[in-house]
Amino acid sequence: MESQLKQKELYKESILNQVNEIRASSDDIGCPHCGQPVRKSWEWCPSCGHSLVDWCTFCGADIPRGEDECPECGMSRSGVVCPKCGTRNAGGFCRKCNEPLTLAAKKEQERALKDPQFVKAAELAVQAAELLARIEAEEQEVTGQESKEVELPEDVLRLKELLGKTTLRQSGSVAEPVEAPALRQAQGPERETPQPVAEPAEKSMEVVKGSKLSTEIKKELPRINVRDELPDYQFPSLELLDSYSSNRNEVSDEELVRNNNRIRNALENYKIQINDVKAIVGPTVTLYKVYPAPGVKIAEFKRIQEDLGMHLHARGVRVVTLTDSVGIEVANDHPSIVPMRAVLNDEAFRSSKAELPVAIGYTIQQKVKVFDLADAPHLLVAGATKQGKSVGLNVIVTSLLYAKHPSELKLVFIDPKMVEFSAYAHLLKHYLAVLPCNDEREERDNAIVKKADKADKILRSLCIEMDQRYELLSKASVPNIKTYNEKYRNRKLRPDEGHRFLPYIVTIIDEYADLTMSVGGSGDAKVVARSITTSIIRLAQKGRAAGLHVVLATQRPSVDVITGLIKTNFPTRIAFRVVSRTDSSTILDSPGAEKLIGKGDMLYYAGVEMERVQCAYIDSEEINRLNEYIGSQEGHNKSFNTPFYLPPVDDDTEEGSGGMVDMTKLDERFEEAAKLVVMSQRGSTSDLQRRLGMGYAKAGRVMDQLEAAGIVGPQEGSKPRQVFVSSLDELDQIIAAYKNQ
Repeated sequence: MESQLKQKELYKESILNQVNEIRASSDDIGCPHCGQPVRKSWEWCPSCGHSLVDWCTFCGADIPRGEDECPECGMSRSGVVCPKCGTRNAGGFCRKCNEPLTLAAKKEQERALKDPQFVKAAELAVQAAELLARIEAEEQEVTGQESKEVELPEDVLRLKELLGKTTLRQSGSVAEPVEAPALRQAQGPERETPQPVAEPAEKSMEVVKGSKLSTEIKKELPRINVRDELPDYQFPSLELLDSYSSNRNEVSDEELVRNNNRIRNALENYKIQINDVKAIVGPTVTLYKVYPAPGVKIAEFKRIQEDLGMHLHARGVRVVTLTDSVGIEVANDHPSIVPMRAVLNDEAFRSSKAELPVAIGYTIQQKVKVFDLADAPHLLVAGATKQGKSVGLNVIVTSLLYAKHPSELKLVFIDPKMVEFSAYAHLLKHYLAVLPCNDEREERDNAIVKKADKADKILRSLCIEMDQRYELLSKASVPNIKTYNEKYRNRKLRPDEGHRFLPYIVTIIDEYADLTMSVGGSGDAKVVARSITTSIIRLAQKGRAAGLHVVLATQRPSVDVITGLIKTNFPTRIAFRVVSRTDSSTILDSPGAEKLIGKGDMLYYAGVEMERVQCAYIDSEEINRLNEYIGSQEGHNKSFNTPFYLPPVDDDTEEGSGGMVDMTKLDERFEEAAKLVVMSQRGSTSDLQRRLGMGYAKAGRVMDQLEAAGIVGPQEGSKPRQVFVSSLDELDQIIAAYKNQ
């Protein structure tokens, strides 16, 4: 009998040791009411429902340890009536039936059941209680006492119910646990049953239980829908755009036959044999596909390109090489307008899977030209004045407005002409991205960037935004913004770790040449021009993966404006009609743009081959209707009306700032700069930069110190500062005075 009890005690001790080991390996503590393992961060015990906090859940007053009632309101720890058993409770769980009484309690219980350490410890605690009940039942049987029904403690029953097991009421015949096979063998002599043959003691076996199958459907958290920020936003209707049905002209059969005969006659005069001619009619240009006879070289067609134009009595005649023929592009007698409404209504745009789809116009092959600005990834637009460049920019913006929700796209407009993009100020509270401003009026005034210094500031801010986005991409271990946003929508990125949805940012810059023009300007203007160019190149080099794209337009496609570095980083280009062959080569690296007929006739180049496209048309009235429709809807509300603020830019110390200058710590090159200014009798920051090799910020700080020392006067616009010191001896006295202070 003693050996049996000793063996039972040893088994009980082994289970309790496992429980203690689990508790010691975690941050678990014991519930003061039931002793079951709980976490320090929990407010209620998921086993018995006892409150684990030392404050009243009703009035918030502190409750001393060991006390059950609140000293302030007198409410006991059991003050909420359980709807299941009617017991009063103060915590989130019923202390009798363990029923969760609040949503937080339910979540606490669910979290506990998902904790493997808690589940393991709870299972071992139930096994230990069942073992004790079994020992007590068998002791009654051995000693001949009256067999009484043995019941597990209430806290164990609640814990067992929590684990999803059936409530067990113990009696004399209790099922044996699998963990104690030796226990049955030791009980043999005490029973009036034949003693079995002695067998070697079996070693205990660990049983790994698999997860139970369930038919209950578990609903996953829904994907994050970023459009919920503006749930009532309505995309603009195509009804806002004009159809221009009266401006659609058909090419007559007479015109086609006439041009066919003229082409054949001209080629026959130059002894160029052909087999057939086919015509593909476009809105402004008709492509005549000429099939040369065997042995005829394509160079012979290009050699007589100018002569073909004279024979056809047409301007804008181009000879292009096709896969199966030679194409001769001839302008129609009566060109047709391509309505913006028509290209947006086409299936090519409506069914496009592009991230940033742009329906730019209509091709000679009678197809709507749609390209993805996200894959471009940056666009260079050039053309002479009055040739459709500004309309092309409006077409690009309109396509994006019809394709992307305000939560998915932000726009930055830089307009040195000050009037071209003014209508888009209505998009302030929906689509525009601006720098933080001091008040609402300043925000509205800066919605469209119009000055070079403001353009420099916002472009530098975009570079900061780009760097911040790359940090987020690196933290999320994704290569680009598309994968990042998809991961964010699927709730795989935590906002509390700094992650956020990243909308695409498209920067449209008009009149780039005027923006960076520094000829004859001051030194500050040249610095700003270089800074603008540097920021644009940085955005073009790295912006694609971060979702920042640039559309750069200029009407002066010269080599000093469109440099080789610009062309390298802008692989996708659109050329409207230009003045000279040189300008065409600057934009497209090949001639052809000088042969265009103007009014939206353009060449689209994406690094492979050029494609002639008639740009869609949208006038100012349509643009105003579109922007007013979007602007009239409820938009984002942040500090003022702007949905998206770019990172602020810390301005370097500027010349003539008028702020307090610390003269106790003179710059190490102060004396050298002072001697240069006195000897040249010219106070200019640009001179310090050029002759002393200083940066703009450092030269500005030194010039401020020279002004504070009385060596030079204040800034007078773009003029050099006045120098008050005429000799080096006088200068030495001033410098010595500041060194000795």
